[in-house]
Amino acid sequence: MSDILVTVASFDEPYKAHIARMRLESEGIKCFLGGENFVATYWLLSRVEGGIKLKVKEPDSKASIEILARKETSSDTQLPSELGEYDLICPKCRSENIEYERYSWKMAIISILLFRLPLTWLKEEYKCLDCGHIWK
Repeated sequence: MSDILVTVASFDEPYKAHIARMRLESEGIKCFLGGENFVATYWLLSRVEGGIKLKVKEPDSKASIEILARKETSSDTQLPSELGEYDLICPKCRSENIEYERYSWKMAIISILLFRLPLTWLKEEYKCLDCGHIWK
């Protein structure tokens, strides 16, 4: 069994490198990231060093490249908005025309007039733009 390590990919950003590492590990391929601390410390020189290198054993290199090249198409990796799981619907009229109000702008205007300082109060409500229904 060969213990020679091969670089199968390199990354400029640590989060992309960790995602790739986790994809390989989920397929049972042992791997590690090289140069991560250098890039985190001297990020201006990361291109000189070659970025963060994802390394695997030589026999696993071909399979690793195929796994990293494969697009994720399973429903596990889709965004919630693509799945329609977290779409907001008005409980009164079932409309999707929703607005999120985080701050009370009326109170901010009143505080400007009284104190000459804009103070905002958290409101955090949803408002249906079709029927006017407000809920939290």
